[in-house]
Amino acid sequence: MSNDTVRTVEPDVFVARLRERVDQPDYIKRTAEADRLGQLSIENVRTLQELGVTGMVVDPAHGETGPGLDLIVRVTETLGYRDPSTAVALNMHWGGARSLGQMPSFPRRDEAFAAIRAHEAVTCGAFSVPSGSLDARTARLHCRADGDDLVFSGRAGFGSMSDAAAYVMVGGVIDGSAEDGQELFAMTIARSGEPGLINHRNWSAMGMRATGSNDIECAGLRVPRADCLVTPLDSLKAQRKVTDSAIVAFGVAGIWLGAARAAFDFTLDHVQHRYGYMAEGTFNPAAQTFHADEAWAHTAIGNMDHWLGTGRALLYDMISRIDSYDDEHELTRDLVRTLFHLRRMTEEVAMGAMKTCGAHGFVTDRPLERIFRDLLGGVVMAWKTDQLQQTLGVGALGRPIRFTGPGGN
Repeated sequence: MSNDTVRTVEPDVFVARLRERVDQPDYIKRTAEADRLGQLSIENVRTLQELGVTGMVVDPAHGETGPGLDLIVRVTETLGYRDPSTAVALNMHWGGARSLGQMPSFPRRDEAFAAIRAHEAVTCGAFSVPSGSLDARTARLHCRADGDDLVFSGRAGFGSMSDAAAYVMVGGVIDGSAEDGQELFAMTIARSGEPGLINHRNWSAMGMRATGSNDIECAGLRVPRADCLVTPLDSLKAQRKVTDSAIVAFGVAGIWLGAARAAFDFTLDHVQHRYGYMAEGTFNPAAQTFHADEAWAHTAIGNMDHWLGTGRALLYDMISRIDSYDDEHELTRDLVRTLFHLRRMTEEVAMGAMKTCGAHGFVTDRPLERIFRDLLGGVVMAWKTDQLQQTLGVGALGRPIRFTGPGGN
């Protein structure tokens, strides 16, 4: 993840410009409105394009190999503090952009990659079970050969960023290809709005409501075979490294960290303004105080502070050491440890903020209600806290373990 090539962007300046922009009232207002409507804020995405954020993972201005993981996570943490939904959509778009950068050249790939690198377009991909379904067997993605064309079919969900995407990564196993000894997988880059490609615009969730994670359907999408990447399915799986999953996963962890800091800061402000319990002139106790003077609030805030401080320290320490491992098993164990700790941090801070602020913090005209929903939305990714803990136990016994991305891949 290191980047020793010449760059023209200074990371500290880059993050400072981003923070200054997302702290502006208009950006904050759009974020709240997007959550209320349950729609990705297209204007916020355009702002990130103008700032050079959307294409940064493949932008030569950050060096020939792109930015380091430290900068990637600092960006998602900064966005996570103000706008977790757009941060999630951005992180998934980045995954697609990096995949395009690793693919061999073909016309549609080259077109999309050039537009993304220039911060002129964003992409999405949907490869999960549709949000209204539960069984992966009902969401088969496949294609068939028809002369010189491949015709793609199938519906999949969680196409984050799809409301703003100009390009959609689609793929599936080629029907009948197993007859040659192994299944062939075909992937192409569809253009939003072209015949045979349907964005169902059906994303509806309790938290992370503005990620644009719609179902995407290929209904007879016809693409010339020369405009597709066709490769043995096993070969495609083998190309993925543990660090590939770590980049996406730690981008998500940065979002958790930013949103958790927002919940913590809200809590600190809230308890210093919240005074007493019952309205004056009713059933007043002998003495009322600010909640910031209550011992129970000190304990709750101390617990939140512990998890935030250790979570941030662990995440950035792991990022600084990620290239230093010779033993992949030990690298995987440390990656899982880090993700487990950040998940626990998110859970502790979310519940701590809500219990400390109480009903007056949960009303919808205050931002904690949205922050809380987004924190919970952020930790219902494929990773499960108990499963990560079990993985750590298996790894400690010297048995093989895997570190997966947020899609369980």
